[in-house]
Amino acid sequence: MFALKEINSILRSNGTSLTAFKTMPQLPEEDDDDSNLLILDERNYNRNEQRDKFEESLQKMTDEQKSVYSEIIEAVDNDTGGVFFVYGFGGTGKTFIYKTLSASLRSRGSIVLNVASSGIASLLLAGGRTAHSRFGIPINPDDFTVCNIERGSNQAELLKEASLIIWDEAPMMSRHCFESLDRSLSDIIGGVGKKPFGGKVVVFGGDFRQVLPVIPGAGRAEICMAALNASYIWNHCKVLKLTKNMRLFSNDLSPSEAKDLKEFSEWILVVGDGKIALPNDGEVMINIPDEFLIKYADNPIEAISREVYGDPKLLKEKNDPVFFQERPILCPTNEDVCMINNYMLDQLEG
Repeated sequence: MFALKEINSILRSNGTSLTAFKTMPQLPEEDDDDSNLLILDERNYNRNEQRDKFEESLQKMTDEQKSVYSEIIEAVDNDTGGVFFVYGFGGTGKTFIYKTLSASLRSRGSIVLNVASSGIASLLLAGGRTAHSRFGIPINPDDFTVCNIERGSNQAELLKEASLIIWDEAPMMSRHCFESLDRSLSDIIGGVGKKPFGGKVVVFGGDFRQVLPVIPGAGRAEICMAALNASYIWNHCKVLKLTKNMRLFSNDLSPSEAKDLKEFSEWILVVGDGKIALPNDGEVMINIPDEFLIKYADNPIEAISREVYGDPKLLKEKNDPVFFQERPILCPTNEDVCMINNYMLDQLEG
């Protein structure tokens, strides 16, 4: 009986229950709690703590960030619905705004669903989940797919109760993912053909200069046509721009560090906007500054590992997980990830 209760609890936290599996043993009716654990979990935030976080964040906001926050929160308060896209390069405070919005609404007892296109990005959001996990988006969505959410299920009731949906790193996902959610919400909440996402307030965020949807074997045109701004949903999006790099205002930076960061940030933006080496025809050689290059290496994997983590012989003495969390190596393919992971694991004990 205790095992069944535990199984049922895990199933309910994922939007289903034992009753959905007719061949499984069932709990007695008196032991079957019908409360929606998904809703209870999203309302299980300490309101006083959330209010303190919100007030602290509000004091730190720039006028630009306050304008973005006010426009979104007004749509939530007036229950008018709306789709927003918070657009800004890295360091402009997009995640900061998501956290402020979440704390503000959770301090009132409202439900905010924080999702992201990748697992790593979801970890930066309070209560964050991947979009596929939260909404049951099909693995290979197309123009006709809907999310794997049944009307009347716990997940459907959670979506109906949500005041705000925040979706970070949206440009990474295929437009079919957003359109599948739109069709599902319109079916669950009603209002097909009226307001997008059934009238819910949805906030997308990201930077189109970064990674677009990955489509094996696709060319530039196919990738661009799969992006969010090629969807009919984009016609309903109001773009809210952030332009100030907040990292430059950190008190922890020395004047020389702030200067270097500013130059690097501006160089990245010029590359991302295609304005480097103007005039050009869209194809140009990009000169990477020498300080970012490892020019001479007999073993490339060993060289980059040494540059990022230091002498391999000393790695065995590193017991602080934060040391590794703060030093990632980004790779263009999974094959490179496996090679570097295997090399690094060989350097560690155990």
